[in-house]
Amino acid sequence: MTLDMQLIEPSETRQKAVEELQSKTLVNPVSGLANDYLNLFNELVMMLEQIPLMPELLEDLCAWRPVSYQEYFRKSSLPGRHSALVAYEALSPTFRRRFETFVAELDVIALASVASVRRQFRDGAPQDMERVAATCARAGEKMRIILIRASRLVNYANIEG
Repeated sequence: MTLDMQLIEPSETRQKAVEELQSKTLVNPVSGLANDYLNLFNELVMMLEQIPLMPELLEDLCAWRPVSYQEYFRKSSLPGRHSALVAYEALSPTFRRRFETFVAELDVIALASVASVRRQFRDGAPQDMERVAATCARAGEKMRIILIRASRLVNYANIEG
């Protein structure tokens, strides 16, 4: 006669352990920030760059709104979202301001870019898609520069100048 034994773990305890492990990978231990937040802006850049070829994305583009780091993680279903919020509150005020300065710059460029593209589509498909493409390309370039610097801060807690 063989006796098969299995470890029985309450699913709640297992779920909590999994979330704790995933949260450790969500929040960078050096900076205390989660890089996932910056994906909001990366997705917007990709949409902007696709608008000239896929104008059907206009509605999604126009629906884009800034979301704070805290709001993003409060609404998130990501494992570790709670740890991201706790870590954010623990950041030094100076470091948090550096990060929030990048976010504010990205928000300004993003909102201005969305408004500009919206104006160009105001009366239907624009006659000059090259102008739309140029607007989108400039916006994408500006945002990518700031995103690179913000990513360095998030990933390494250090940036030049």
